[in-house]
Amino acid sequence: MGVVRYTFYSEVLKEQTTITAIIPTCEPWRHTDGCKAFYDNYGKKKVLYLLHGGSDDCSLYLRRTRIEEYAYDHELIVICPEVRNSFYSNMLHGKQYFTYLTEELPRVAENLFPISRESEDRYVLGNSMGSHGAMKWALNCPSYFAAATGMSGAGDLEELGFYDKMPERIYNSFGTLEEYRGSYNDFKFLYRKHLEEGTKMPRLYTCCGQQDGFYEGAKKFATDAKESGVDILFEEGPGGHDWAFWDQWLPKMLDHMVKGV
Repeated sequence: MGVVRYTFYSEVLKEQTTITAIIPTCEPWRHTDGCKAFYDNYGKKKVLYLLHGGSDDCSLYLRRTRIEEYAYDHELIVICPEVRNSFYSNMLHGKQYFTYLTEELPRVAENLFPISRESEDRYVLGNSMGSHGAMKWALNCPSYFAAATGMSGAGDLEELGFYDKMPERIYNSFGTLEEYRGSYNDFKFLYRKHLEEGTKMPRLYTCCGQQDGFYEGAKKFATDAKESGVDILFEEGPGGHDWAFWDQWLPKMLDHMVKGV
């Protein structure tokens, strides 16, 4: 797999920003027909938008997991953006990261790299803060992805305890609890709206470690969504809020999303 670190000017953010892209390339020990044949038959690829957690950046998945190998196994291009501690939101006091994520980033990525533009070839996954970004993107743009996964933190912000644990960061991204309810950040509001209107949603997956502080809230959200009629699968296992858990579960979640297993 090839790795590209691409820095460009974002018109939405009004500043330089960086993405990490992982791209299928010829590897002689794997592509025995040779590199010429590999590139002569190089077509559009499925894409995974891989969203980092709080206080991280676009390099962390590459540094802390075997994402290159997982991407090779699933024939994926992987795009890792960088959004600081924004919760992938159009911040009340900050930049318009959700607009950047959902509008500008795909346009840039699809014009730079050989990415399929079919919804059945698009996936999004995130850990911790990135799990909120993944679910929010999928639920606000339900026809865009085939599937979405949130690891360790996908859920209702009040049930996860975010308003109690980090009120300043939460307010900057979401406003008050009253402002959060019924907004594009409110997952329960979004999926209930889609169910009422008969909107087809992508397949949703979540997982959380049983020793994770967000475990109860993440499980409750998935249970409530499933009982309401959402196509969502929640899985759990030993582990905390750390890279050991995420690297273990990342290939399992990719199998669910891409292979349907």
